[in-house]
Amino acid sequence: MPTENLANEKPQTGDAEAQRLLKRTPNNYLINQIYNLWFYVSSFLLTVLITRSVATDQYGVYAIIQTTLNTLTYLIALGLEDATVTFVPRILAEYGVAAAARLARYLLILRLLLLGIGIAILMFGLPLLSKGIALLPFPESSAISQGLQNPLLVKYSIPIALYIFGNGIGNLLNACCAAQMRMQIVLVVGGLTQAIMLVISFFLLRAGWGIDGILWLQALVALFNALAFVSWQAPFLVKGPTEYSLPLKEILQLSFSAWLTNLASGALFKQLSIILLGIFLISVENIGYFNLAFQLADSANLLLVAGFAGVGGSALSTAFVGQDHERLGQTWQALIKVETLLAAPVLVFCLFNAANITSILYGSRFDPVWPLLTIFLFFNLLVRILGTTVHQASLYVVGKPRRVVLSQWLGLVIVVGAGVIFIPIFGAAGALIADGLAKTFVGILLLLFLLHSIPRAYRRDLLTFTLRFMVALAIAAIPSLLWHPTDRILLGVSGAIFIVLCLLLLQWIKPLSRTDLGMLHGLNPRLTKYLVYFSRQA
Repeated sequence: MPTENLANEKPQTGDAEAQRLLKRTPNNYLINQIYNLWFYVSSFLLTVLITRSVATDQYGVYAIIQTTLNTLTYLIALGLEDATVTFVPRILAEYGVAAAARLARYLLILRLLLLGIGIAILMFGLPLLSKGIALLPFPESSAISQGLQNPLLVKYSIPIALYIFGNGIGNLLNACCAAQMRMQIVLVVGGLTQAIMLVISFFLLRAGWGIDGILWLQALVALFNALAFVSWQAPFLVKGPTEYSLPLKEILQLSFSAWLTNLASGALFKQLSIILLGIFLISVENIGYFNLAFQLADSANLLLVAGFAGVGGSALSTAFVGQDHERLGQTWQALIKVETLLAAPVLVFCLFNAANITSILYGSRFDPVWPLLTIFLFFNLLVRILGTTVHQASLYVVGKPRRVVLSQWLGLVIVVGAGVIFIPIFGAAGALIADGLAKTFVGILLLLFLLHSIPRAYRRDLLTFTLRFMVALAIAAIPSLLWHPTDRILLGVSGAIFIVLCLLLLQWIKPLSRTDLGMLHGLNPRLTKYLVYFSRQA
């Protein structure tokens, strides 16, 4: 985030407020992680309820609507959530609550304007929008255009519009909570709305309301969620007045860049792979295996680090208050280390037990999934170690969002190029290889763009940590090569053995440094007394 246009007021709080926000990062991660785990569990239970209560064709309708909702959410978002967690924390620390509230109001008004336009198009202009998208020079434009002509969009346009409105407001205020390190609001509001959705869905389905009832309930719950967020955040949103002049140009530039980035990484990477599989006449069955491997690997990758969504970007933004590259480097290094500590063991265990996991979860009918899962788990592990998500947020913070866009869209080019080479040879596995190579390339390119903003000492220390930690995980995974459990209980025992071996090896290898302990002590003294056993210079 450029600072030359932010210097129109003298900072009122600065480092003291930045340190206060940074100290709240660990607790906010835990709160957000709890919410995300509940979200995944409740969403899974809702899917089970629906699949057991409606006919397969009705579930197909539900799946089409959900895909449409996700696509429309991406299109309307315009990256405002990324702008929120990038700009609000820094302005809050440097210029106070009133200035941050003014920015939040501006972003909320912009979101309302975009929602109004999007909903108007949904209700009255879908045919014109469909024709316009079909003219875009992208391979997926035709598929999106055809999807927008689906008659289901006309039938369910009102609940879809209500859901998009409520979800759009809720998502922005969720990001606002992350920017203020107040994720307890998200836990209460989001957790409650998920519980309401799950309980009422059960009774609606029992009463025979089917998919129609679920879609209307989804819309009403999204509105309730938005109203609850607005009510809770109202004291912050009405703060003022302030003479602070918002850096509108930088905000809009980052928002648009983040929108292009999220569109590429969140939707187009996978969609392009599926399109290429269809072009090369890969069977629907194998495309299904590809999709399942993709979802399983992503779930394993995000299982324990979903709590950093929003919170990590907010911490990086806060760290860069006063253009403090030293503190930014320290926070950058800490986030990558913590994400690696949490996610890498899960990925390594799943990598060495892919065949057992797919067999236990889905039965022998899905045995072809495990080689695909192994491929994508390997690339997910590589991307996680590279710290791709942290690099992306860091580049937003230092004012280089266009570098992120360039990296992600070059990644799309690699998906297509590598897919054309590997899919005819390896089938669905070729698509996963192409996707993995592209994401690895993106991670490396983002790191290269960021290197000049991170002090050399933190880069070197991170490399030392990563090598030591991965050696410990590789050794701990050796028993998985010799023992292949065939049921859930034995797989759980295997996981417990893996965890114990990891802890013993980490205590021996000691991947953490004294600098890590010093920083962690400043954030969470209670945690430091447990991590001291894994430090080389305790």
